Amino acid sequence: MYSLPKPFLVLILNTENMNSKLYLLLFSLIIASCTHTVKIKNVNEGKLKPTHYLALHGEKKIHLDYETAPNPPYMQMIDDASGNRILTFLNPYKNAIYFYDYEEGVFIRDLVYDKQGPNGIPHIGGYYIKNMDSTYLFNRPIEIALSDGAGLVKQRISLNDNRKDNEWAYYYPGYDLSTVNPIAEAQGKLIMTGMKGFSITDSLIDKFRFTACIDMKSEDIEFIHTYPKELYGSNVNWQDPCYMQGYRAFSPSGEWLYSFPVSHDVYIAQADAKGYKTQYAGSNYAKTIRSIDDDRDRTPDELILINFLEQDLYTALLYDPYRNVYYRFMLQGIPNATVKTPVKEKRIVVIIMDEKMNYMGETVIGSGEEWNWKNSFVTSEGLVIEYIDTAVDSEEEYLILKTFAIEKL
Repeated sequence: MYSLPKPFLVLILNTENMNSKLYLLLFSLIIASCTHTVKIKNVNEGKLKPTHYLALHGEKKIHLDYETAPNPPYMQMIDDASGNRILTFLNPYKNAIYFYDYEEGVFIRDLVYDKQGPNGIPHIGGYYIKNMDSTYLFNRPIEIALSDGAGLVKQRISLNDNRKDNEWAYYYPGYDLSTVNPIAEAQGKLIMTGMKGFSITDSLIDKFRFTACIDMKSEDIEFIHTYPKELYGSNVNWQDPCYMQGYRAFSPSGEWLYSFPVSHDVYIAQADAKGYKTQYAGSNYAKTIRSIDDDRDRTPDELILINFLEQDLYTALLYDPYRNVYYRFMLQGIPNATVKTPVKEKRIVVIIMDEKMNYMGETVIGSGEEWNWKNSFVTSEGLVIEYIDTAVDSEEEYLILKTFAIEKL
């Protein structure tokens, strides 16, 4: 909680006879100074000229068993020893990873994990399959576990230096992993991009690093990349994780690319360097993004929700190596939203950019009621996004994946 500076506390405590109006004015000025409001303008709003769009190109339906539901929280595409494409996804109900032949949509196997005991992984929040005998699992909230092909744990790595207190989240990132924000491998290290779960203080803006690089041999962890000051510094109120999650991608040359929800730019960094350069990567229709205009230590939940609903906010950034383009997702704001407006009413936009992040076009694919944008990935056929068929009235469940291809206008 924000503490009043000592001189002001002394002033207030020693002026019992102060005129009440003057007291309230001084107190209001003090509180107002606690939070800085930022407005992030879209400098190219209405100026961009589209040349391409995304068109539906195909559909794949994968039949699920009675213990498995659509909308899995995490997916990974891998190749088996014969080069066949395997779709894997997490089944939280069974605490298992499922394996399907991607071409045929045929179930291959599942890998079930204990929830207790020496091999227990009670809270799987994501995974990275290096090969069929080495799977790294994120055991929420602060551990990576390495398991073999039988689900036996061979190694455990703490993500917060084994801290036992309740204040570790002030100094170490939390992780909301998904198909579009996965565990990745780069130069012999596991890469996990996390977040600070609430607004960052100015005392930590230069210290808090949100991406973990885990050496797969030594188990050493290095935390890299801080939040851009112009977006998150000066006591700006982004008091919700949805504003704090950076979505990571890698360029073909090895640069680290971050899509922050509150910026029309993409932030570009090197692993071993401080600071960023920026590249415009916004939507032609996105409006100015505004932080929450309220004291961030006392922000009502209703105000946080309304701010999220009304804003255009960016999310995942995916690189397509088959077409040498980038896809950036955006959730459109809903004007005049209320606390009763469903979050899934926000429409999903996919922006297409070339290898230099020059604007090519964008497509509104629909709302969150139809599309699970968090389950998106790239294949040789195109951009694949999970589709939610709300019209189906059947006892059978399917995981439906639809593919989008780039077309010229």
